[in-house]
Amino acid sequence: MGIEFDDAAAVRLLSCATEVALSLRASGAARRAAAEHALHDFHGAYARLFEQARTIESEDRVRLVRALDDLAGQLHVLRRQAHDEQRRQHDLAAWRERERQRDQVLVGIGAPVRSALDWSDAVIDPKPSEMPVRPTPLTAWFRARARVRTSSGGSGGRSGADPERLRRSAARARAQDAATAQELTRVRNAWVTFTRTCAWVPVDDATLVPGFEDHLAENAADAAWLDRIADAFAAAGGGSLSDGVLDVAGASRLPGELQRVLDPSSTTVEVAAAWHALGLSDQDVDALPLTTKLQLAGIDGLPAAVRDIASRAVLRAAVADPGRVYRMLGLPYTYGAVDLEEFTRQVVALRDGLERADQSAARLAPPSAKVAQLVGFGASNGALVAAISLGDLDTASNVTVNVPGATTTVGSASEKVRAAHGLLSTAARLDQKSSFAVVSWFGYRAPSFPEVPGRGRASTGGANLASFLDGVVDARADRPPRSTTVLGHSYGSTTAAEALAQARHRIDSFVTYGSVGFTETTKPDHLNAHRVFATEGRDDHVAALGRSNRTDPRDLRGVEVFSSEVGPGTKAVTGHEMCPRHGVGYLSSGSTAQRHIAEIIADGEPA
Repeated sequence: MGIEFDDAAAVRLLSCATEVALSLRASGAARRAAAEHALHDFHGAYARLFEQARTIESEDRVRLVRALDDLAGQLHVLRRQAHDEQRRQHDLAAWRERERQRDQVLVGIGAPVRSALDWSDAVIDPKPSEMPVRPTPLTAWFRARARVRTSSGGSGGRSGADPERLRRSAARARAQDAATAQELTRVRNAWVTFTRTCAWVPVDDATLVPGFEDHLAENAADAAWLDRIADAFAAAGGGSLSDGVLDVAGASRLPGELQRVLDPSSTTVEVAAAWHALGLSDQDVDALPLTTKLQLAGIDGLPAAVRDIASRAVLRAAVADPGRVYRMLGLPYTYGAVDLEEFTRQVVALRDGLERADQSAARLAPPSAKVAQLVGFGASNGALVAAISLGDLDTASNVTVNVPGATTTVGSASEKVRAAHGLLSTAARLDQKSSFAVVSWFGYRAPSFPEVPGRGRASTGGANLASFLDGVVDARADRPPRSTTVLGHSYGSTTAAEALAQARHRIDSFVTYGSVGFTETTKPDHLNAHRVFATEGRDDHVAALGRSNRTDPRDLRGVEVFSSEVGPGTKAVTGHEMCPRHGVGYLSSGSTAQRHIAEIIADGEPA
């Protein structure tokens, strides 16, 4: 009895489709303003090409919104049908049990009496329907249209533009597309989870996600095209250029495999395969333009060593000229983004944290590699994001990703690296035969205190983290980690739970410490993790405040709880912090919590 239909997965996809549709609607005004900015002083055949591309993008975005709305509407119907079928099956099974009990009572009663009782039972307790509820086939249809970017112009026509306006428009479009790419990841992950867990629902058409990917790929091609023709106008010193010359300048010169790597719609599997096919050396990566390195720094599925080269190059550029990289990330054109002054402070703090990681790496004991890696540099929701791995993420047999909580920025990189070093050292002492890598992941815009009760930051951050985790495994397809652990501190546990409900690759252990809770639809069996652990210190009075509308993971069946209080040779946690300079945090060296978490990383469970 029963049907294969996970209501939580359906709710997640329904909510995701609704929220992403709203986000796409809201982006229209900003996209229109960016395009109008470029069109000022833009004339000729290339201005018309740009206008046509803008119109197609706008129309396709509206169609995509309608497709998402339609998907949400179908899911409402399907949930009702699933509930009806589950209720019908339950009622029929209960009736059959009552019928069985009645049959036992009626044994030995004469036929006339039995007939009368059978008739009365049919009136008082009618048999539920044996006709199953048939689900309406699901249709998720959307296809993006290709856009023309050449005038095919041997006509002698000429076009003119202000190159700086074209570049600013391209940067604004990229910033918006970066946010939309996060929404695509959410939709893709929610769709995969739904189709995997709701096989009861027949799917007639499933082109929405690939179509969404194609839409973003067309947007990315438009932005790259705009940059290339801007370069051509700038090189010519202004004025107008022959449309034939622009046809040559506007054509992509990137190898096809590199285009696939840089395509924001590519999955981590596709990125890994395309990068492998390129066969580029470290020297080749170093020689790429800074704009390409910035793109590589933010792409999941690449080897950690490649992201490290690219990310360090961009970080050096950001330290030397913060304003330039700030503009390259599209932050001046992102609503609610950190300002340039705060961006500059965070860039310097990230540099200092990375230097600390390099120094810590030199003290690691073999077989862990004596390296630190900057495995990400970019922007998310207007915030600077990054990730630092202590140990070689490409080769470590045991990989751990630590997700911080509310108000965290890359400005705390040094503190988080200190926590990673202590954790890795403790785990390495417990298992001296394995190599370790511990990632301090700043890959999402953590919420401010007023935002903690909401799930918006966790939804976006969860999609980013799911992509990062899958990318680590896909980049190591021939030699995956033997063990993977995800740690979530405070709101980071909420974010990590969202990620593990979406990630394709199963992890070994998920550990929450000082958690502000899971959403009511999140249960351990919804998470792609073999085991889920939780701990909270008696003197942590902050975590409970954050759980005003969420569930304490320690209260969920299947979650294994361990202590953060005083133990043999270890100290109790004295507050909510991860690794404070004063007091005892969850990951402070010598704390009971840190000891148990290191045991989970090394051995799979706390001693």
